Amino acid sequence: MLSQIARRSSPLRLVAAVFALATAVILSLLPSWGAQAAPPAPAAPVVSDAAPLAKAVPSAPGRVLLLGRIAHPLVLSVNDLATRYPQHTQTVTFQSGAGPQTHTYTGPLLYDVLQAAKPSFRADVKNDSLRYAVVVHASDNYESVVSFPEIDPGFGNTASLLAVTEDGTSLATAGPRLTAPKDTKGGRYVSNVVAVALVRAGL
Repeated sequence: MLSQIARRSSPLRLVAAVFALATAVILSLLPSWGAQAAPPAPAAPVVSDAAPLAKAVPSAPGRVLLLGRIAHPLVLSVNDLATRYPQHTQTVTFQSGAGPQTHTYTGPLLYDVLQAAKPSFRADVKNDSLRYAVVVHASDNYESVVSFPEIDPGFGNTASLLAVTEDGTSLATAGPRLTAPKDTKGGRYVSNVVAVALVRAGL
């Protein structure tokens, strides 16, 4: 067939025809070559739902399980919170379902308790701590979240306490109470805290 084309065509047309044929062959092979050469697509990350926090925490108030992205998970009593960490006192006012409330709380800073447990922040990620949140879990399964930068003195500097006394009364039996002194409403004043989990919320 090529010899017939050669006899009927000028040399210039022959070169053009051969070039067009070669181009068509190459283009037809490109998809398969690309499929062979391309690296395999990364597998989608496996995401599994964590077991509900309630399954891991103490069944009764009075002790706090500290867990999550920390080097030293542990269980703390109210007495531990009162004696192992610097104590702070704050008087706060917030709105509740029963109207405005004012209370005086004493206890360690939530930030200090977490710092002592050594958060496992990634050294290879700039400001990795900004991607973290703290889940505070109560004995009745009530939960609230504060961001780690919110309580970090270098950023939000909110002095949230794990209070061990309320208005001078010990919370040793009931369990500590989280405070949120910059909040207008009392929803994040979690009572009867039984677990505190540091979690990475960023991608």
